[in-house]
Amino acid sequence: MATGRPDQMGRAPPVAELLVRVDGRSNTSLHAQIFDGVRAAILRGTLAGGARLPSSRELAAQLGVARTTVLQALEGLVAEGYVVARPRSGLRVAPQVPVELVRPSGRSPPASRPLRLSALARALRDAPTGTPRAGSAPRPFRPGIPALDLFPVPLWSRVVSRVHARASTASLGDGDPNGQPALRRAIAAHVSAARGVRCTEEQILVTAGTQAAFEEALRLLLEPGDEVWVEDPGYLGAHRAVRVTGGVPVGIPVDGEGLDVAEGIARAPRARAVILAPSHQYPLGATLSLARRMALLRWAATTGSAVIEDDYDSEFRHRGRPLMALQGLDEAGRVFYVGTFSKTLFPGLRMGFLVVPPALVDPVRATRAALAAPAPPLEQAAVAEFIAEGHFARHLRRMRVAYRERGEALLAALRAECAGMLEPHPCDTGMQLSASLPPDLPDRAVRDAALARGIEVGALADYALGRRPVQGLLFGFGCARPPALRAAVTELARAIEGLPR
Repeated sequence: MATGRPDQMGRAPPVAELLVRVDGRSNTSLHAQIFDGVRAAILRGTLAGGARLPSSRELAAQLGVARTTVLQALEGLVAEGYVVARPRSGLRVAPQVPVELVRPSGRSPPASRPLRLSALARALRDAPTGTPRAGSAPRPFRPGIPALDLFPVPLWSRVVSRVHARASTASLGDGDPNGQPALRRAIAAHVSAARGVRCTEEQILVTAGTQAAFEEALRLLLEPGDEVWVEDPGYLGAHRAVRVTGGVPVGIPVDGEGLDVAEGIARAPRARAVILAPSHQYPLGATLSLARRMALLRWAATTGSAVIEDDYDSEFRHRGRPLMALQGLDEAGRVFYVGTFSKTLFPGLRMGFLVVPPALVDPVRATRAALAAPAPPLEQAAVAEFIAEGHFARHLRRMRVAYRERGEALLAALRAECAGMLEPHPCDTGMQLSASLPPDLPDRAVRDAALARGIEVGALADYALGRRPVQGLLFGFGCARPPALRAAVTELARAIEGLPR
């Protein structure tokens, strides 16, 4: 049996005894294979502490590899403490390899207690995640995905190339933690003109998307256990942001006028904040009525609570001018306005922005002072230039036309193919619409049957906090052209017809 000990003549054990094997066809480099083989022999106990190893020349000859390859492997073993080099004694296995690391071949690793997840981690693990995906490529009716097929990639590439070509030393560093000044100026000009947001560039903070903006605002506001209103059903990212920042989400029902403010006051009158999408509620698509907007702002001003306005896709009003943002009505400085380029440009950009109330500009900047830029400065510069040169406004206009066409095609197909199975609700903003189902058709059963056919329709129950969730379906139509939408509706109708009722 191989023991890994030198023989009576003091000779090192042969390579076969070390159980080192090299394979020139492997994707793993030869020096890494040698390192792994010797290390494994030590940890198995095949090579005992103090055992002498072959010289680099001997090992190279026996393995049929270059000596430099062997030296690279041995240097790694010495650096990590498995092997020691002694003058006139060559290389030997370290005499003090911790005994708990050595596991003779065939033995199971010692029992150990698993790491314990925190209560927050367990809650996030068990929380719903929205519509299941059938693959990585966008397909009907995946919610929240814009018309990537219509994004002007050549134009964007030219802007990016131009920005990179004139990059300065400053733009290659960490960047401004609040966001590049040129981008903040461009955002302030755009949201003021297009969304009726009242702000200066100092109030703009660039973020790594909507979720990051929610969490940043909530960290400024919440103490552990504070209640936060969230729409029910609503955007799951809002629910997650509240939990991550130590708050308690309180589901407030949504109807045809948007979030029920009176019900929110009844359920949690001293809530520290509310997160809502007043211009285009997700996933039902309602618009918060003017009466409820004013009631919400009065409640926030009276209680000292904050309103976090999620304005994720209201730029895409299919006809007429987009509705004015809730922030534009705020006289008390209570509204945080959140925007994202994931919907207006493309999701891979992972960039959004937060408009903070004037009184909080200094505290927010102080909390960000030691942080790195929220997005690469060169990418921020490209977005700034894309906006300043008018490309962004033109892209938005083109998308409004495309989403109107796709929404109308989907609505017509649902009415023609699924009459009697579901009732679609017309959509005048954004990239998705919802539909009601009869009581004998559970939305999750429909969702699963559709998914089996490669269709990613959402179940409204997946977006709910309450015990009696709204039953219905969510259709994203931004990522597919009308022919693909119509074909998917036909498949959906077949899936529903196959369900027991």
